[in-house]
Amino acid sequence: MKLLTILFLLATCHYSFSQDSLNKEIRTYMDMQMHPTMHVPYSFFGDGLEFFDKNSPPHLTYMHQLKNVNYANYWQKNKGARIIVAGSLTSEWIKSRKRGRKVILKQLDYVNDFALAHSEEFVVAKTPEEVRNYYHNTDKTIIIHSIEGAKRLINSLEDAQFWAEQGVAFITLMHLVDSEYGSAAVRPGFITTLLNLKGAVKGKKKRHLKEKGKQAIKWLAQAGIMTDLTHMEQQTRKDALAFMQQENIPPISTHDCFKSIKNTARSISGDEILAIYKLNGFMALPISGMEMQLDDATNYYQNKEDSLIKAGCHCPGSTDSYKFMYQELQQYIESNVGVILGDRSVLFSDLTEAEKVKYAIGFQSDFNGWLNHSRPRVGKKGCYPIDTTKTYEAIELEGLAHPGLLASQWRLLEKEGVDLIPIQRSSERFVQLWSYFRKHKTSWK
Repeated sequence: MKLLTILFLLATCHYSFSQDSLNKEIRTYMDMQMHPTMHVPYSFFGDGLEFFDKNSPPHLTYMHQLKNVNYANYWQKNKGARIIVAGSLTSEWIKSRKRGRKVILKQLDYVNDFALAHSEEFVVAKTPEEVRNYYHNTDKTIIIHSIEGAKRLINSLEDAQFWAEQGVAFITLMHLVDSEYGSAAVRPGFITTLLNLKGAVKGKKKRHLKEKGKQAIKWLAQAGIMTDLTHMEQQTRKDALAFMQQENIPPISTHDCFKSIKNTARSISGDEILAIYKLNGFMALPISGMEMQLDDATNYYQNKEDSLIKAGCHCPGSTDSYKFMYQELQQYIESNVGVILGDRSVLFSDLTEAEKVKYAIGFQSDFNGWLNHSRPRVGKKGCYPIDTTKTYEAIELEGLAHPGLLASQWRLLEKEGVDLIPIQRSSERFVQLWSYFRKHKTSWK
């Protein structure tokens, strides 16, 4: 009898403990996507999530476009990314549903097996409730599943439900080439144009979101999975936003740039950003300074950057380029809160902390996602000579060479007075949205 009483009390305490965790908000750095399993669809990449000898670390630089940098050591107790979304990728040339599913499952299993083998420090969260529980009750690195590029994967509601059962939180519908869902943005450059040549030569007016793309967005919502608008060509994204407004489906964008600063096919305009937040979605920025340099920017932003460069406090291609776009996007969103809410008298400063979470801005590092990262600020590869009388953060000297340097970036930006709270709020906003999708599956019929 005493044993039963003790067991009952323990169970009651555990239940109360868990319920308390579900009511607490999250404030941490959450990376919206890294790609530790690139070696599965593209075998020339080194295997991700392997440990190296701490006495003999790999030599890595910020120029690592085709080289694995996702070592387990850098994911371990990473103060710059407590929560990490592991993005599984399909091959751009995938031909069949069966092959597409097999490639993604192999990547999900790889990450799951890694977390299980190192369960003292890593855990995969397959529901938003698990994210909250692990965040508040452990100090483990929390991994969430996503898929980048849905080609051949979403052919029915059953397909979407299958991925929801695997714990997939969101799917980036488009990637590098046009597909059965719609058109992918063509990045400037010969190779990227050649990769999506069919899309590149197609007239802009013909690059719409296809009916199957609309079906896929709805199937995903019905399964409790969010749709990421990243990589969509402008007309496809415009159509997707209109469809999601019609169906009242919140959109997310995980790693496209602010069009007023970087005016390329993939970038999102100010009006589209406001539309995303009006629909209760949210946006995250890429983090690579090399990717975020000004390109055909408006005169306002070009003149502003020119002034900073002239003053010797902005190094294009370094973390300064991320800092610049992040701060300008933050200012744009917060100054338009009244527009988003439909009441221009409302100011961001009038909002409660809980209300401000809705206007969070996430980040996505995209390590091993076919790109290089921020270059150093100082030294041979930077803009300025090293001052031996100063103490520098590693990010200033090395650039963003690997995930282990994310914490250095946040420390530097904090020292420089950058408001990082919207970034930390994004972890809470993401979990809120994921919960919303899972609870409202039946509302999208």
